[in-house]
Amino acid sequence: MSLLVQDIVRMGMKQLEDAGVDSPKHDAETLYCWLMHVRPDRFFMEWAEGADDRTTEQYLDLIARRAAREPLQYIIGTQDFMGFTMKVKSGVLIPRLDTETVVEKAASLLEGQKDPDVLDLCCGSGAIGIALAKMTSAKVTSTDLSDIAVSLTRENASANSAGVTVLHGDLFAPVKRKKYDMVISNPPYIKTDVIPTLMPEVRDYEPVEALDGGDDGLDFYRRVIEEAPDHIKDDGLLVFEIGDDQGRAVTALLADSEFFDEAEVSQDLAGRDRMVIA
Repeated sequence: MSLLVQDIVRMGMKQLEDAGVDSPKHDAETLYCWLMHVRPDRFFMEWAEGADDRTTEQYLDLIARRAAREPLQYIIGTQDFMGFTMKVKSGVLIPRLDTETVVEKAASLLEGQKDPDVLDLCCGSGAIGIALAKMTSAKVTSTDLSDIAVSLTRENASANSAGVTVLHGDLFAPVKRKKYDMVISNPPYIKTDVIPTLMPEVRDYEPVEALDGGDDGLDFYRRVIEEAPDHIKDDGLLVFEIGDDQGRAVTALLADSEFFDEAEVSQDLAGRDRMVIA
């Protein structure tokens, strides 16, 4: 007897549930829709249809990858961010919902400025810089040390028709001594000894160099704060995404710098510390 779509999706859900995946129903349905090019809002119309052997095999192969805790975004190759579709791939950090709060705050701080220059450090997939370029009149430059990240940011900028200049290099190195109205960064900020405790999707698949912030998680903040005075205009802003337990530590680093005024810590939608602005 041939299987129905509902049968194979339920099989997928059970396999993902047994593997400890957080959202087995969502992921099982998403993988089917992606495989069969079905819009999620039309999925219910497929439910009672038959699933041929080839479809079943391909679908269960995808389920097996997700059950091995490969991130859903790496399997389907995209992640929605601020309403824009970002391509993602192994070797580049997947954009997070938490980061959308940072972008919204940054966009509000740029409001009213005419064509401000913005520098996005550690750009990864390019999500932050691309969203700011689309949401504001900012002239955005994005930098990253990773070849994969630079290539992917250029691809995402083109796909989203965002006028972002993408440069390869370590932090400020590619921009020489140019100064910006805003420098924004979501740098690696996880403590080295915490990385082995992270969920498998992150620990086993996402690039450790995009996660590891050193023994105390603050290595990149120190470097950016030290180098920033040569690259931020006198009335410019530095915007950091932070871990939810790093607000006090990052503001202390900024206070030790004579260049910045008093820093402000802002929260995400869950009320957790998520960004520092100076």
